[in-house]
Amino acid sequence: MTDEARKPSFRYGVRFKIALSIGIIMVVLMGVDTAWNLYLQTSQAQNEAREKAEVLAAEMRAAWDFVDMNQNVINRAEDGSFRTKHLVCVVAAKSISMLFTTETDYSIRFTNETPRQQANAPDDFETEALAAFNADPTLKAYYAVDENADGVKVFRYLEPLPVTESCLECHGEPVGEPDQYGYPKEGMQLGQVGGAMSITEPMDIYETGVQSSVVQQVIMVLCMMLAAFAAVYLVTSRLVLRPIDALRRAAASVGEGDFSYKPVSIQPALGGPDEITELTSDFDSMARDLQALYEDLEGQVRSKTDDLMALNDLLNYQKRELKIALDRLGEEVAYKNEFFAIVSHELRTPLTSILAYARILADNGKLDRKTRDAVSEIETNASLLLEMVNNILTISKHAAQKDELLLEPVDFVDLAGFVKKSLDPLAAAKDIALTCSVAADVPLSLADWEKLRRILENLVNNAIKYTHRGGFVKLAIAFEGPHETSALDGTADGATGEDAFEHGVIVMTVTDDGMGIAPEDQEQIFELYKQAGQSANRRYRGTGLGLAVVRDLTELHGGAVSVKSAVKKGSTFTVSIPYLPVDEEEDDEDPAC
Repeated sequence: MTDEARKPSFRYGVRFKIALSIGIIMVVLMGVDTAWNLYLQTSQAQNEAREKAEVLAAEMRAAWDFVDMNQNVINRAEDGSFRTKHLVCVVAAKSISMLFTTETDYSIRFTNETPRQQANAPDDFETEALAAFNADPTLKAYYAVDENADGVKVFRYLEPLPVTESCLECHGEPVGEPDQYGYPKEGMQLGQVGGAMSITEPMDIYETGVQSSVVQQVIMVLCMMLAAFAAVYLVTSRLVLRPIDALRRAAASVGEGDFSYKPVSIQPALGGPDEITELTSDFDSMARDLQALYEDLEGQVRSKTDDLMALNDLLNYQKRELKIALDRLGEEVAYKNEFFAIVSHELRTPLTSILAYARILADNGKLDRKTRDAVSEIETNASLLLEMVNNILTISKHAAQKDELLLEPVDFVDLAGFVKKSLDPLAAAKDIALTCSVAADVPLSLADWEKLRRILENLVNNAIKYTHRGGFVKLAIAFEGPHETSALDGTADGATGEDAFEHGVIVMTVTDDGMGIAPEDQEQIFELYKQAGQSANRRYRGTGLGLAVVRDLTELHGGAVSVKSAVKKGSTFTVSIPYLPVDEEEDDEDPAC
């Protein structure tokens, strides 16, 4: 890009903006100065006109008073006799004013509200002045700039003429009586405003002087402002605009990658370096740094590329190692689950045999009491061990996602009866009253009978385990229709939404009056290997798998499990599973277990 192409238009350049700004400021200042000057000159002209009118009025009052004081002398004959010669004060004043008006452009006349001659009638301005004098007896004069009949500006000045002793002879009382000249008297009072002396001065001489003075002032101010404008423009161009132009050209060169520009050199102004010189110095320093960075940029890019390649290789290596670790972990998890399944499955066969032979021995009536107790202990521990193996097998299948539902019509009366029958001996051993009830409206539902049995056996077994002797455990099964929501209240994590219960809900509750569960333990009892009130010397020992199995098998049915409990008051576990209708329902009218 050439310098000509980079050069901005003068119209929009900084110089134009500075010149325009200064010009606008000059015009505004000149307008203000002219208006102020015109106001001052006009006020001064009016003051001069007023002072001249005051002098004329004083001279006319002097002539008036002189004639008034010498009436006796003027109106006496040579022999000393009194004989009026009709030369009174008002006649003398009017005669003098008429002579003065004839010789000059000034006008002096006397007027009042009830003139004896029409020529002395007041005009509009004089009427206003007379009204002002009557309204304010202390008013000494009334004046203003006005226009005459020809539209020429004139200065009007009026002074009031109070009624004196000599005036009462012709203008006093009684009203209407002819005076010595035949005019009816007006009935004026002493001190009253009898009339006014009106003086009119031409303003053209003043206006000419004002115009000349204002023009001279404007020319002088304009010359001073033009000189100031030229000085400011030259100084600004020299100290600011030229350095900025140099910096602009240098910045354009640097922007194109050309660092061979001549460093900007600015001579410091008076008083040492200023902001412009510091700016140019900083710009040159920045340009040199950019040049060094630009020249070394290729090497830096190459170095960064090598670093990125090394990091990419490291990332690929870590990715391979992570995949190997994940594969190994998956194999270990699969091996663990398979191991649990095999071990659990292989343990169930001998445990079943032990339970069978223990029950055969328990039915033998020939055994003594000590042997019978030993057989009962064998049967109880074998049952616990078989329950533990079944739980482990269920957990391992659930973890391997190989657990499936075997749906079949389930009669909950039979299910509850089976659970009660299998756990009656355990409850009887602790003298616990185990009862069950199934509501009459509970229908047959498609579910996995074996898994529901495991759910209820684990819950009832837990309730018996944590209930003191002489307590009770209740199993209750009910049905709630699709518009009832109580089955959804208080569901545990993993509960499904209301859509899963569109046909209704099978609600199974297990209630006891045992030791209860603390609130802080209720959130974790459904986790693996978690038990309420865990401690090194706890009375009730177990693996913590029972409730985890309940949760997994309930969620497998699409249901939810929850608990409400209070310490030393007992617990209530609620299992809610969706009702799935069967094609042919066979209702069982007997709800007893």
